[in-house]
Amino acid sequence: MNQNILIAGVGGQGNLFASALLAKSAIRRGYQVLATETIGAAQRGGSVVSHLRISDHVIHSPLIPDGQADYLIGFEPVELLRNINKLKHNGLYILNTHPVPTVSCTMGIDHYPNLREIIEALDSLNLHGYTIKATVAADEISDPMLMNMVMVGALCAVSEFFDLDDIKAIVAEETRKVLVEANIEALEIGALLIRQAVEKLPA
Repeated sequence: MNQNILIAGVGGQGNLFASALLAKSAIRRGYQVLATETIGAAQRGGSVVSHLRISDHVIHSPLIPDGQADYLIGFEPVELLRNINKLKHNGLYILNTHPVPTVSCTMGIDHYPNLREIIEALDSLNLHGYTIKATVAADEISDPMLMNMVMVGALCAVSEFFDLDDIKAIVAEETRKVLVEANIEALEIGALLIRQAVEKLPA
């Protein structure tokens, strides 16, 4: 059994907490887990990519090779597109629609495409995935920073490996009591958004 999950976003979006929750869920069930980040969360506003590798045998590298990610979780649209080469052809992406231009974009070094251009680029690659308004949903709960939990909930809804109730239990243990309820609500909303997206697909 192998599971490779890549979370692509920018600094300050909660990549590390999200990947830590998923890693802890796998470790508790006895799996081998390696995780690492590239670029670094210290660069707020810069690209941050979290690699999470899970297996029932020894893993030799924490970095996911190109074309080997089972799931690509895009906390930010351009960052997902930037890392799309990591996704297996039969893998699945989950894209949060809310843009957070990186420092290079705000400086005018990079062009930031609109969402339609990003979706068209993804469609041209014949990849399977879902687009959800995770930041909007998080903001409606109480705080747009809960977007990472909305995205984790969405992953649980499509993954046979991760269990939503298991992740909720870890959140209850690892999060300050005052934040537990909102985090769990965000997880549930993420799962609901995916179910709604599935229902809208043509038969």
